[in-house]
Amino acid sequence: MGGREVFLRYCTVAGDEVATTWEEARADLVVEGLPIRVPPTYRGQRSYPGLFWAATNDRTLVYESLLELDRLWLADHDPSVERICTQPFQVTGRDGDSRRAHVPDLLLVHSDRTVTLVDVKPAAFLEKPRVRAQFDWTRALCRSKGWRYEIFSGGNPTVLRNLKLLAVGRRPDRLPEGYLTEARATLDEAESSLGKILARSPASCDRSMWRVAVFALVWAGEITIDLHQPVNAETILYRTAEVLV
Repeated sequence: MGGREVFLRYCTVAGDEVATTWEEARADLVVEGLPIRVPPTYRGQRSYPGLFWAATNDRTLVYESLLELDRLWLADHDPSVERICTQPFQVTGRDGDSRRAHVPDLLLVHSDRTVTLVDVKPAAFLEKPRVRAQFDWTRALCRSKGWRYEIFSGGNPTVLRNLKLLAVGRRPDRLPEGYLTEARATLDEAESSLGKILARSPASCDRSMWRVAVFALVWAGEITIDLHQPVNAETILYRTAEVLV
């Protein structure tokens, strides 16, 4: 598949549209830009578009559906993901006798400089010939650039519920000074339950802010919990062997 016969359009953060070839397109530039299209909103629509603030790169992203929102939650909590953008570009080109134009859903750039392109689609649509042909074409394009390609049809509902609960800790910079230090000092080297940790709130700390501080350490990876089980007072917390920063 000739990369010079496939073209890509993206929008810079300044709002300027850039046209290039697929072969010459750079993920590190595209991921910093604005969405090439903004999902429409209209009366009676079945999808639920909206805005998502990503802690990963401190920016607000558009999403087109609740399924896409779920993938954003997972990306935002993934320590390997360094940059996220949605509706990142439009790619056009020939696919046999057909001409294709496609706007993928997410572009992820990882800390090791690898790239993942994500298309979000409910599982019920994956066997439709037109959908399969589109995704096969996109997968081949990604392979030609050494990018990973992912089709996301849903995540673990328990994990997603837990992430939304823990997300209150995504803004540790808004905590009063000293709360994170106090939370780190309170945690023992041995395993302890969430209920016991929350009950150890120092007298000088507001209890609601103390909860945010503990959740901030979990979100950042300094404390590990089993996200595949519902988070409650009995959830075991333990220090992560290698702190992710």
